Formats: sequence, C-alpha cells, structure tokens
Amino acid sequence: MSPSSYREHDYSFGQQILVLRTASNLTQSGLAELLGVSRQAVVGWEAGSSRPSPHHLQHLIELCLDHNAFHSGQETEEIRAVWQNARVRVPLDETWLTRLLEKQRDSSAVPAPMPHSPSIDANGPKPSPLTDWGDAPEVSTFYGREDELALLSDWLLEQHCRVVSILGIGGIGKSALAVTIMHRVADQFDAVIWRSLRDAPPCEPLLDELLRILAGEPLTIVLDSLERRLTLLFEYLRTRRVLLVLDNLESAMEEAEGSGRMLPGFEGYGRLLRRAAETKHKSCVLLTSREKPHELAPLEGSRTPVRSLRLGQLDADACELLLHEKEVTGSTAEREHLIERYGGNPLAL
Repeated sequence: MSPSSYREHDYSFGQQILVLRTASNLTQSGLAELLGVSRQAVVGWEAGSSRPSPHHLQHLIELCLDHNAFHSGQETEEIRAVWQNARVRVPLDETWLTRLLEKQRDSSAVPAPMPHSPSIDANGPKPSPLTDWGDAPEVSTFYGREDELALLSDWLLEQHCRVVSILGIGGIGKSALAVTIMHRVADQFDAVIWRSLRDAPPCEPLLDELLRILAGEPLTIVLDSLERRLTLLFEYLRTRRVLLVLDNLESAMEEAEGSGRMLPGFEGYGRLLRRAAETKHKSCVLLTSREKPHELAPLEGSRTPVRSLRLGQLDADACELLLHEKEVTGSTAEREHLIERYGGNPLAL
C-alpha cells in the first residue's frame, strides 16, 4: 500500500466518524464524555491520525445506533464498514453485532402517547395538554417578577429554547417563578411535567417515571441502560412539545460553591441536560438551581437555545405587597429597613 493510499484510508475512516457523530447530534466533547475518552481522542479519530480501541469502537457503534445515526435497513453493512476501516486488531464479533441489532429492533418502537382529553374554547375543540404537576408547590399569590416572566415566556414560546435555568440563592423565589410560568404557558405544550429533585432521586428511576407518563401505560420494552432511557425520552421530546420542569437541581450537585458538578452517582442528570441542550428537539427542560450546572455553562449564549436567568432581590413594591399580605405592621421606614435587611428575599421576609 502506498503512502498516499494509506493517508486516504485514514481520511475515509475519519469521515465516517465525523458523519456518525454529526448524525447523532453530538459535539466532539459530548461524544468524548459519553465514551469516557478525551476530546483530543475524538479529534484524532476524525482526523484519521488515531483509531479507537475495540472496546471504544463497540461503545461508539452502540451510541450511534441508539441515536439512529445509521441508515435504516443498512445498519449491518455500515457497522461492518466502520469496523473494517478502523483496522483494529480483533475481528468484528458477529454474535455481539447480532444481539445489538436485535436489542435495537426490540426497543425501536416508541409507545403510543396518552390520549388528551379535548377542551372547548372559542375556536372549537382544542386538545388539552397532558399534565402531571407532581408535587409542585401551590402559588396562591405572586408579586412582581413581571420582567422575568416576560423574558421566560419569550424564551419558551418565541425562541423555543431547549434548556432554561432559573438560578438564585435559597428563598429568592425560583420555584414560585417556575410554577407561575409553567401554568402560564402550559396550553402551548402537548405535555407539562413537574418533578422536584429536593430528595435527590436517582436519575434512572426518574426517567422511567417520565417515560411511563409520556407513554400513558406501563413500558413493555426493556430499558437496561441510562443511554437507552435517554434515547427513548428524546424520541418523545422530538415528536411532541414537552415542558419538563426539574426543581431543586442543586440537590444532585456538589455543595462546593461554583462547582456546578453532579454528585457521584447522579451524573445521569448531567447527561440529560447536555443531551437536551445539544440535540435537536421541540421541547424544553426548565430547571431551578442554586448553582449553574457545569454541563450547561459552555453551551449558553444569547443566540443559542440554552439560557439562564439569575434572580435578584424582589423589588420594593412587591416586597411591600408581600408584607401587607402577611399583616406585618410598622412604619414605612421600618418596613423599608426590614426589606433592606433581608435583601428583598421573599422567603426570608
């Protein structure tokens, strides 16, 4: 084999990896994280200057299959071509391939959605959204935050953001704001689901619960991995407009201020957020947290579908209304001092 044909062969393999990653809607960093390798390793594969190990190549193929990156009906041929071009030292395990494709066919069917009951408006029957408020707090009165509500409404309904974070210190009103905006925009979604993470539930059981809600019936397929659960969840998020609210995400995160990293055993939430941010779908994950998740920081931007809103103190007029509702007495100066003393924090007041 001549040097030129060797380089061409390397380039061919790199192109295959690039096409598969792009078809999976993953960045180089996202693919590297899922495979447990460095970003530079993925860069080397796509440049044709290095090759994955057999173990990583198998994992890569499994991920691409879960993300529907191969052409339907041509999976076997395309996988064999990738393996051959990778020139690894062990032959393709045909038994593994057969089992992998069988498992993929068994789990490819998405359960039928729960039927929505019709509601009647001025224009006639209109499907009402599937709603599962879970243990969302009741917000009987809500003061101020009109600018924040308008901004969130714009992000969710006009700009179709895929991930929106409401951030702030404890008691500043993150959950109340999330509940209020959730109810305001619910009729613009096919499904609205609220889940509190205050008690730090593991990610996999939570995903199973979400999938049962969206399916409207017990699941009949085997979900034996986090990746398979996420793949099925995002089939729903692509085919329907879902608003998924995750409250108190900081319960699954390290306590170190500014870390933003998930606790050991809770990395699945990071995978969920990264996939929600990076893959194309028509739903939105709305979260509240005291800290910004590490996975979202590099993906945010004024022109990206990933945004965050950090709440400051409640304005003085809203604080006055709150004190009046709670029948707090005192002079105007005393009330102003109280508001200043507690930094406009509604829970503290």
